[in-house]
Amino acid sequence: MNLHFPLSNERYIMKRIIVLLCLGFVFTIDCSEINVSATEWYKGQLHCHSHWSDGNTLPELVLDWYQTNGFHFVALTDHSALQTDKDKWKVVDPKLIEESQSKFGHWVEVKENDGKVLVRLKPIDELREQFNKDGAFLVVSSHEQNATVAARTLHAIAANITATIPFPNEFPAVTDAVRKWQQNTLDNAEKNGNIGFWMVAHPDWPYYDIPPTVFIEIPEIEFFEYNTTSAPRTKSTRPFRHPLMPDPEKFWDIINAFRISKGHKPIFHVATDDAHNYRDFKDNGVNPGHGWVVVRAEKLAANALFAAMKNGDFYSSTGVTLKDIHFDADSRTLSVDIQPEEGVKYSVRFVGTKKGFDTTTTETVESDDPAREYQPARTGLIYSNGIGVTLKTEDGVSVSYKMAQDDLYVRAIITSDKKPKYLEVNKPLTESAWTQPYGWSLKQ
Repeated sequence: MNLHFPLSNERYIMKRIIVLLCLGFVFTIDCSEINVSATEWYKGQLHCHSHWSDGNTLPELVLDWYQTNGFHFVALTDHSALQTDKDKWKVVDPKLIEESQSKFGHWVEVKENDGKVLVRLKPIDELREQFNKDGAFLVVSSHEQNATVAARTLHAIAANITATIPFPNEFPAVTDAVRKWQQNTLDNAEKNGNIGFWMVAHPDWPYYDIPPTVFIEIPEIEFFEYNTTSAPRTKSTRPFRHPLMPDPEKFWDIINAFRISKGHKPIFHVATDDAHNYRDFKDNGVNPGHGWVVVRAEKLAANALFAAMKNGDFYSSTGVTLKDIHFDADSRTLSVDIQPEEGVKYSVRFVGTKKGFDTTTTETVESDDPAREYQPARTGLIYSNGIGVTLKTEDGVSVSYKMAQDDLYVRAIITSDKKPKYLEVNKPLTESAWTQPYGWSLKQ
């Protein structure tokens, strides 16, 4: 099932009817008062890797996978550098070269050196020229940022940029580094006429390195990644999820409860693949197709997409498709309409936090801390059970929730009874979707 193609049949028909009406009554109707421009849903991937870093295939094959599988935009987020080097050659598996040549012909450049076959990695501008199609597919310039700050791993996604954004080494504290790195990214985008995107990647990796307190202290952080590849591992293989870390849902609600109660915007949730493996698919957590976002934007263009995301007009998914999300401020009602798949059942859980929630925390430590062998042991905080409570649960494909006067915000978790193709431990056991928080800007 394809997710959302620009301009659904119903909206296409309605748009034509409006246009015909305008033409037929041109002397009596001012058509300029009728908005016939369409706002569409676009499916996108904002974290994936290729041979430009530690992905296991060529960048064009990565983009081809996403394009073939119904995505509208992709940010190729290789580590620590934007793909701008026009003379980057790499020894790769000959089978990859054959596959690329079978799809793209002479566009693929190969040479031999000391008996080895090398291929030229295509830079971002050439990838855009090859793949970009108006209204159908878009390659977004981006890279993953990687650093260690005060024994904490800090990874971030920088997108809609024109150059590599280096780590600000003069800032040894995590919060200072986060602020500066984000600002440097957004400054690069702005000076080039772009709307920048900056997101903290997998805050749980590898040892609960970025706790909720960082996001609460820095309300300027707009996005965090729900990395669906995260999964517990044995101590010897360095687990992704630290025992002290709240589960992903609680983690998100902790941040938003404290932010909104202080008059700040919530943080928005971005599901991704963080895919590295595009060959020999296994249930190992690094394949494509685990998680993505669907953005409601005026057009398929980076500035339009990121402007919409900064307004929270998107949802995250691991398989569930939504027809519509609507929040009516007058009635304080969040409505969710699901695009059902035949034979699949759906349930929607509305989650929020009440005004005046218990803000006290209890400090805790883990006796068998998995970080201890490699990094300083972690300290965690236990938060109130009043944060992130279920406000309503309803089965069906068209459901709604009217906010109570004491709700700080509401968001919806949509779950199905269909298992995902690749089942991860920390990923929901069934295909799911998440709206962003709503109602937080209403007058309290």
